[in-house]
Amino acid sequence: MTMMPNTDRDVRTICGLLDRIPPTNGGTASSPGQWSSDHDALIAQVTAAIITFQTANRLAVIDGVVDPGGHTIRLLNQLAGPGPVTATVMAADVSSQLWIVANPSSLDGTAPLEPMSISPPLTRKLVSVEGSSVKWFGVVIPLGQPGGIIGGTPHIFFTPSPWQGGYNDPTYDQFTAWRGLWDKYTSAIGSQLVASGASQILVIPFYKNSQTGNLGSFLVNWKEVIAAVITAAINDTDPLFLRNNFEFDGISSSSFSNGITTHQNFHSLGTGAASMTQTAFDLDGHAAGSHWRPKGGIAYIDTGANQAGNPIGTQWFVGGRFGKLRPSYPGTSDHNLCPFLLMHGLSMFG
Repeated sequence: MTMMPNTDRDVRTICGLLDRIPPTNGGTASSPGQWSSDHDALIAQVTAAIITFQTANRLAVIDGVVDPGGHTIRLLNQLAGPGPVTATVMAADVSSQLWIVANPSSLDGTAPLEPMSISPPLTRKLVSVEGSSVKWFGVVIPLGQPGGIIGGTPHIFFTPSPWQGGYNDPTYDQFTAWRGLWDKYTSAIGSQLVASGASQILVIPFYKNSQTGNLGSFLVNWKEVIAAVITAAINDTDPLFLRNNFEFDGISSSSFSNGITTHQNFHSLGTGAASMTQTAFDLDGHAAGSHWRPKGGIAYIDTGANQAGNPIGTQWFVGGRFGKLRPSYPGTSDHNLCPFLLMHGLSMFG
C-alpha cells in the first residue's frame, strides 16, 4: 500500500463524508467524529477507513486512496448524501389579515357552507436553508397568551405549482420575486392553523417548478431540514425558548390542488415520511386528476355528495356548496376556495 500526500482540507472532507455513511455501506456514521488528533495516526486511520469503504462496496481497486474524480470519491459523495444543514431567518413579521373560511360545523351534509371570519395575529418567518435541495421555507409559529410559543408538531403544506402564480425558477434563488407566494400561503394557511388552536407549527417548503415531481435531497434529509428551519424560526422569536434544537417524532401534512403531486412524492419517497405522518389533508387534489390517498388521509373534494351521505369515511364532498363564501372572493372558482376548508380538518384532527 502506497502512502499518498494528504492536505488537512482533503482529510477533513473524507472524514466528513465517511461520517455521513452508515456502516452497512462501509462508512463511520455509527461513531462520527472519532478521528485521532495526531496527524500520522489520523492518516493511518483514514486510510484504513477508506479500505473498509472500498471493500464493503466491492470496488475494483482497494488501495486506501481517494483520487480526484475517481470511483471512490464519486461513490463517497453519492452515499453521503446532502451536507450539513444550516437555516437562517431572512425576513419576519407579525401580521393579521381577514380571511373568510368555511365554518367547520357546516361541512357535513349537503347544505351551503357557512362563512366564518378569522384574522388571528401571525408570527411569520421566511427562512433560507443551505444543504437542502429546497432552499426557501415559510414558517408560522402559533403563540399563546401572553405571547408564549405553543410549539407542537410540524405541519408541512405543499403549494400548487408556483408557475401558476407567475413564480418562475430563474428568480427562485434570490426569492425577492417569490415573496408574494410566501405572503399568500403563510397568511391563508397559517391563519387557519392558528385560529383552529391546533398544536402545530406551519412549515411551507417553497420549491422550484422543476422540483414538483422530485424534491431531490430534501427527500433524504427533510427531518434535519425541518428541524433546522423551525429551530431558526423559534430562536428568532424567543431566543430563550429552546435549550437545544427543535425535535419532533411526528408530522401532519397537507396540499392544495396539484400540490398533491409533490405531497405524494414526499410522503411516498421521503425517508420515514409515511411512518411519521399522523394526519394528511388533501384540498381538492381530485381536480388535478389525483386519486392518491395516504393511509388515514382526509380529503375535501369539489364534487357533489352522492346518496351514501356526506362525509363518506374521511372524504368530504363540497361541490356546489360555496355560494355564501364566493362573494368574499369575486371571480374565484369553487376549486380555488378549497384551501379555506382546512380549518375544518385542523379543528377536527389537529
